[in-house]
Amino acid sequence: MAPGKYDFTSLILISTSEGSGAEESLREVLAPFSLEILDTQRIAMRGKLIVGILIGCDPAHVLAIETDLLEWSNKTGIDTAIDYSEDGIQ
Repeated sequence: MAPGKYDFTSLILISTSEGSGAEESLREVLAPFSLEILDTQRIAMRGKLIVGILIGCDPAHVLAIETDLLEWSNKTGIDTAIDYSEDGIQ
C-alpha cells in the first residue's frame, strides 16, 4: 500500500509476558479490517514484551477496531492501550 493512504492513525500498545504469542494474536484481531500497518516496535526485557503497532485506517472503522481490540484484551488478559491521531503519521 502506498504511504499516506490513510490520514487517520491509531497506535496500539500491548504489554504481556514474552513468548505468549500476543503479537500474532493481535494481528489476527486486526486482519478482518481494511487498514495499513505502518510500523511495529518491540521491547523484550526480563520476560516481558511491549509491542507498539501503528496503523493507518479509515476513521469510520475505528469504533469497530477498538471494540474488537478491547474484547480481545478482556478475553486474553493482555494490557492494551489505543491512541489516535487525525494528522497522519506522528
